[in-house]
Amino acid sequence: MWYAKRGVSIVDETLVEKLLELAARLKETKGMRIFKRGYEKAVVLLEKGEEKGVFVWAPSLRCWLGTVR
Repeated sequence: MWYAKRGVSIVDETLVEKLLELAARLKETKGMRIFKRGYEKAVVLLEKGEEKGVFVWAPSLRCWLGTVR
C-alpha cells in the first residue's frame, strides 16, 4: 500500500509477477476455479483415453471431450 500511496513504481520483475498472480487469484470467483479444475481434468481424460484406447468402445466420449480443446 505504501507504494501505491506514494506513486512509486515497483521495478523488481519477480515481485511484480508475484503481485500480478496474487491479484489474479483474488479476482477469481469460486465458479471460475471450479471451471478451471473441470477443464484441466477433461484435458487429462482426453489424453489418457487416447493412450488406453477408451475411445474404441466409447467414441462419443471423444467428441464430448474434444470440445474442451
